[in-house]
Amino acid sequence: MANIELTLIFPGLAPVLEQKINTSIIPTYLAKIISKASFKGNRIGLSRTLFNHFSNSELTGADLPIRVLESGCNNSLRADPCYLHADRDRLLLFTDDLALTHDESTELINEIQPLFEEFNGRLSQSNAENWVLNLDSMPNIDFSALVEVSGKGIENALPKGENQQDWIRLWNEVQMSLHNSELNQRRVDNHKLPINSIWFWGAGRFDLKLNTWTEVQGQSVLLKQLAEKSQCPLVSTTDYSVSRLSSGNTLWLADELDLEDDWLSQLEHFDESVLKPLWNQCRKAGVSKIEIQIPDFGSYKLAPMDCWKFWKS
Repeated sequence: MANIELTLIFPGLAPVLEQKINTSIIPTYLAKIISKASFKGNRIGLSRTLFNHFSNSELTGADLPIRVLESGCNNSLRADPCYLHADRDRLLLFTDDLALTHDESTELINEIQPLFEEFNGRLSQSNAENWVLNLDSMPNIDFSALVEVSGKGIENALPKGENQQDWIRLWNEVQMSLHNSELNQRRVDNHKLPINSIWFWGAGRFDLKLNTWTEVQGQSVLLKQLAEKSQCPLVSTTDYSVSRLSSGNTLWLADELDLEDDWLSQLEHFDESVLKPLWNQCRKAGVSKIEIQIPDFGSYKLAPMDCWKFWKS
């Protein structure tokens, strides 16, 4: 048996599999894998899944150490602009479709910068929608990763730890300042969402594992950062063909399923072009293990012997 192991991450598939009505239309080879493989459910999102694949220990805190990847700097946080929406008795946070420009970011940062002087903080932008707060020293505070809060209520994700009330006060002061911003009024007049808050996150460290993968493939900024940091070869193009697999461990990140478009056609194409040859290769023991990980859902592990379990249909 070839010593070839493949981990394939397929984001966007969770909502499809969670709907039982979709069971009858799942494409052939994905259906075969689902029926034959062993399944383990979990609710780990894509970003945390990627971090865990390059870490010696699983990340268990609420935050993700994105700043270490971006700059190697331990005395900084992300302070990303966002939109808070009041929904009955809670606040929902949104970061998509902000359409924020470089000039708008510069203007907003200049408006709220005085609020950070008490914390010896200096606010700047990596790009229009990613802001950074540089500090003289890091607070003993646990933050929550924006990518895991976006689209959800924030009530259980506020800063926790020493001097947490000072950071929540700062956060509230920023909101009040942004609420009164003339720029935000112009944005509303132009049918854009106001930037009425920021979100602190991205702190911490992780135990980086070097040379984890024989090959890494996928279109993701985070995946690229992790591969480079861990000295793993990253393929710049996406070629999910069996012929690429060689001895060792390979990590593939598929393009996210676009649920706003014809997701079934996308899934059928992936099934025929990627999953079919992988299934056939596994049946012939040309691959020793395939693991399909679906963020926010779970993972399916398939070995050659599993393909021949006739009692699993």
